Amino acid sequence: MTANALLAELTESFQHELFPGDKHIVANNEPGYDFESLQIRDSFKEYTWQTLPAALMRYEQDSFFLLSPAGFKYYLPAYLCYAVRAYTEATSIPDSLIFALTLPAEVAEVLAAHPGTPPQLGEGVPEIKWENYPAALQRQAHYHLSRYQQFNATQGRALYHFLAYMRAEHGSEYWRDEPEIAIARYWGRFA
Repeated sequence: MTANALLAELTESFQHELFPGDKHIVANNEPGYDFESLQIRDSFKEYTWQTLPAALMRYEQDSFFLLSPAGFKYYLPAYLCYAVRAYTEATSIPDSLIFALTLPAEVAEVLAAHPGTPPQLGEGVPEIKWENYPAALQRQAHYHLSRYQQFNATQGRALYHFLAYMRAEHGSEYWRDEPEIAIARYWGRFA
């Protein structure tokens, strides 16, 4: 897939995504508690994902980790498109995106142990009795699955194509084959 084809797919897949509202951009909106989250919220709320400036994305390179699931879904395509358009200029953004799209190994193992339970994205959390697992694993599963499963099938396919593009175009820069790991643990279902 070419960069232009991927950019077109990402844009088309997310073009109708609705702004989550100021109070739903970041996970923590409590005044005085998390200054960084409030700073991200106040900076991002001025922009749609299509108009988020490259300079702001570079400044807030890892901000998508502090976004709420709705904020993550809304602003993720801005970062994805920037990483494709300006890979070198984007510095650590592509690495952070791949990391954010990588299901932890422990959670992937639980999903693999329950074949057929992970529904297609957008259909809710798999019917797995997470309470039978350690609290830390439950938190990881909730954090990642609440983000990943909100994407529809078209968006999931675009995310798979982003990871496949990173693997094809920049795979030699990932010494642990990180794009392939992200695909294998979750996004490969959209191949």
